[in-house]
Amino acid sequence: MTGEIVLGYDGSDGAKAAVPHGVALAQGLGVPLVLAFAHGANPVGGGAGDLSRAAAEIGRTLLDEGAALARDVDPQVEVKTALVNAMPVDGLIALAEQTKARMLIVGGNGRGALMGSLLGSIDYKILHQTVVPVLVVQPPD
Repeated sequence: MTGEIVLGYDGSDGAKAAVPHGVALAQGLGVPLVLAFAHGANPVGGGAGDLSRAAAEIGRTLLDEGAALARDVDPQVEVKTALVNAMPVDGLIALAEQTKARMLIVGGNGRGALMGSLLGSIDYKILHQTVVPVLVVQPPD
């Protein structure tokens, strides 16, 4: 994989709003769209095997949902999925860098930059921790 558009998909309103943008960019560049769900053990509390399996199953379901949304936008765009076993920020950045992604797209939480920086939102952290171009798509009002 090289040069794809990577889109972090968690089923949120922001992620759903990001799908058409990811499809349009992938279509325009003639590259696949990779929908990624990253999950990992909480570094403070850890995680049991059952919890990890449950998170992975939820991730697979969400990725199937996101892939269907992307195909509804444009069935001609190649859509791949990636289940990443890592905390969301680290996992999405690592996937984008491994694949030499042209862009990493994430859905915003609609809270704004100040709240994001105070609460530690994923999109805020990704913007400040990666060299891959990032597009943050806010959910509709």
